[in-house]
Amino acid sequence: MTTTLAPRKSSEQAAAARPTWQRRLTSDPAARITFYVCAFVFWLVLAGLFERIPGPSSVIEMLIEEFRRGEVFSNFADTFYRFGVGVALSIVVGTFLGVAIGLSPMARAFLESPVIVALSIPAIMWAFLTVMWFGFGNTSPIVTTFLTAVPFMVINVAQGVLGLSRDLRDMSDSYRVPRSRRVRDMVLPAVMGYVMAGIRFVVIMGWNGVLLAEWFGGSGGAGYRARFWYDANQFAGFAAWVVLFVGVIIILDQLIFERLSRRAFRWRDAAH
Repeated sequence: MTTTLAPRKSSEQAAAARPTWQRRLTSDPAARITFYVCAFVFWLVLAGLFERIPGPSSVIEMLIEEFRRGEVFSNFADTFYRFGVGVALSIVVGTFLGVAIGLSPMARAFLESPVIVALSIPAIMWAFLTVMWFGFGNTSPIVTTFLTAVPFMVINVAQGVLGLSRDLRDMSDSYRVPRSRRVRDMVLPAVMGYVMAGIRFVVIMGWNGVLLAEWFGGSGGAGYRARFWYDANQFAGFAAWVVLFVGVIIILDQLIFERLSRRAFRWRDAAH
């Protein structure tokens, strides 16, 4: 007598078999909405327990007032300029150094330790140093953004290059493919997913860097405006700018770089 075993359902098949309402409640958008609701409730509890923590109503009133004064767009224009220049430099320089570290043992021996040291230095230290070096203005936030973000780009790209197939490297060596063509046709397409992951790190870390530099040494910008309300002992104004900081980085990460990252890794998803 033989017994036929029914094949086990995969996780995708099991998920598809569940009711529609259950799939919606356990989906990624539902999890994000649940987090935001819990965070909002937690904020209400803290505002009720501590007098110096402003509640949502006072923060929204301050946001409306800042928009009415024109402070939001003018200060964010300064911040985005500094942030954009610093991030662009980080991506270009970080990609170049990452490819060099991944392809050349000599470059890896020379640059690996400085990159690790740069990773260990927090953004607040770079902000202090650049303000001391360059004073107030655009230079210190741009340099802070660059120094804070570029090590993350270097590490991600270098790991992607080191993960290339050894057979492809040996074949390119055997056929004496020029190094420039290897980088253009083999290395960069293979590490594009790592580049996108590095860009996400660059954006997040660079955003922290530019805000800290503006806080301590900016002559304008979102970080400078938050510092203005903090020094004025108006915590509703300070919290309003914190809400703007968080909102901007969520929009950049979820609506732009998350989609670009999925596009860069579409070959991997198709393989699965």
